[in-house]
Amino acid sequence: MTFYRNAGELIIGTRLKRISDRFLTDVSNIYKKLGIPFEVSWFPLFYLLHNEECLSVTEIAKELQITHSAVSQLVTNLQKKDLVKFTNDKNDKRKRMIGFTESGQKMMHEIKPVWKSMRESMQSLLNKNENSACLLKALDEIEDALEKESFCEGVLKNMNKKQGG
Repeated sequence: MTFYRNAGELIIGTRLKRISDRFLTDVSNIYKKLGIPFEVSWFPLFYLLHNEECLSVTEIAKELQITHSAVSQLVTNLQKKDLVKFTNDKNDKRKRMIGFTESGQKMMHEIKPVWKSMRESMQSLLNKNENSACLLKALDEIEDALEKESFCEGVLKNMNKKQGG
């Protein structure tokens, strides 16, 4: 761990990825140990549909900030497992809406208590130390800053300033 701490800001992406991978592995193990055939990659869509019931591919892509293609691939995968289905929009027959099948609703019912426990455990973890409690707010701020200017743009701008001055 000393290496990562000594590298500081230069390795923040690697550290975030390592932590993310660790959490995703643990979450996957939670579902396996509970006998729930749920993949961690499904979470964003499941969570979104749980809150919105039915959405179009465009709405999902916009909300999750992923491509239409990525949404289509995920939906196709979940369709094959009989967890989601397409229906026509009530107001616009050309628009196809994605929602849970009965099997998807049943799975949602199974995983809701797991999510509740995960949220409680994560809150406990984040509140163990003074700085950890600020992590989610800090991530929000970093994401907002990166929306305004990419890291790449910032580095190149900084280098141009130093070369010019």
